[in-house]
Amino acid sequence: MDTAGRYSFGVRTYECGADAFATLPSICNYLQEAASLNAAELKFSKTDFDKTGANVSWVLTRLRIEMDEYPSWGDEAIVVTFPRGGRRIAAWRDFILETSSGRRLGAASSEWMLIDLSTRKIVPVPESVLAMAATARESVLGDAPFTPRLKFPENPIAPACSLALRSLKADVDLNRHVNNVHYIEWLLEPLDSLCPKSFEITFHSEATAGEEIRVETASNPDGSVMSRALSAGGRVFAIAKVGR
Repeated sequence: MDTAGRYSFGVRTYECGADAFATLPSICNYLQEAASLNAAELKFSKTDFDKTGANVSWVLTRLRIEMDEYPSWGDEAIVVTFPRGGRRIAAWRDFILETSSGRRLGAASSEWMLIDLSTRKIVPVPESVLAMAATARESVLGDAPFTPRLKFPENPIAPACSLALRSLKADVDLNRHVNNVHYIEWLLEPLDSLCPKSFEITFHSEATAGEEIRVETASNPDGSVMSRALSAGGRVFAIAKVGR
């Protein structure tokens, strides 16, 4: 059984920055939508779980994306996605982003977990999902696509930058928490580009509407930037490594 799905997205004006290129958050919205569509086709979407009486849903826990080039306004962006194995409490999904002519634009790997929407606790991934994912292809980003642990530098080589934001009601999704793409928007906001060459994020905790958000950034010796989003009390929502 071929578990891969292929989905087309037209790049719209409101998905682009001032340079007319689709921003990374827009690209991540394409990935998220493609993942949802593919999960529905394979019968393990939130809607499918609802039909069984299981009050659970997928949440994104890790994402790494590498971009060769960004599509621009009016282009057609194709997302090919497939489940790629997993373990008891996590399932992996990969993506290839390409033009309508088949030229590769980028690739991404992601890790997802299931949460009980009542208790907000992690629940095991069904064996049927893991069995289907095990038949898929190899990772598009190598054998170990994720950094074992993203850490904000204790002694950054340049002074850390800080930015204050607030989460909005419009940021909340079907899982009743801030959608993952909004974290990515927050983490990119202090930086000089919305179209980085590479981006890796780990999600640590849920944010809801009306929370005060503090975004901090610090430079790494290799030229990349660490960016993290925290609550007013210092709880880490997400941390990312951004390659320029």
